[in-house]
Amino acid sequence: MGADQGNLLVMALFGLIMASYDLASLRIPNALNALAACCGLVLALMAGGWSALPPALGGGLVAFGLMAIFFFLGAVGAGDVKALAALGIFVGPWGAVELFLCTVLCGGALAVLRVLAARGPGGFRLGWVAAKGLNMPYGLAICAGALWLALARGV
Repeated sequence: MGADQGNLLVMALFGLIMASYDLASLRIPNALNALAACCGLVLALMAGGWSALPPALGGGLVAFGLMAIFFFLGAVGAGDVKALAALGIFVGPWGAVELFLCTVLCGGALAVLRVLAARGPGGFRLGWVAAKGLNMPYGLAICAGALWLALARGV
């Protein structure tokens, strides 16, 4: 397994952990986001030395900027923005764009499921929809996007 595949695997693992927190409490802790960001930076330094640091930070900034648009529209929370930024560190600037696109597509699919699950007697119900109302833990979409990107890149 190469360094890039290892980074993607760790990114996907953090995505799973973030989703589990978000599913349980509708929030992603800052400490978890910080830990993911630090791990991404350490892996970048280990793989490419100091020259790998700017692309890693660029990935975090690109992911942060793209997701911040949804935050200002009221679609996601600040923890979701920080979570995607932390995961963007693992894949660099262009990978962060791919991660964002995968996440948005997965978020759209999950939103459709959320609406179907809330339909009532003719629809079906998911446990987290019934328990939390119509709020959707967007960490699930972030996790699905991270897994999609990791699988698409051959992990």
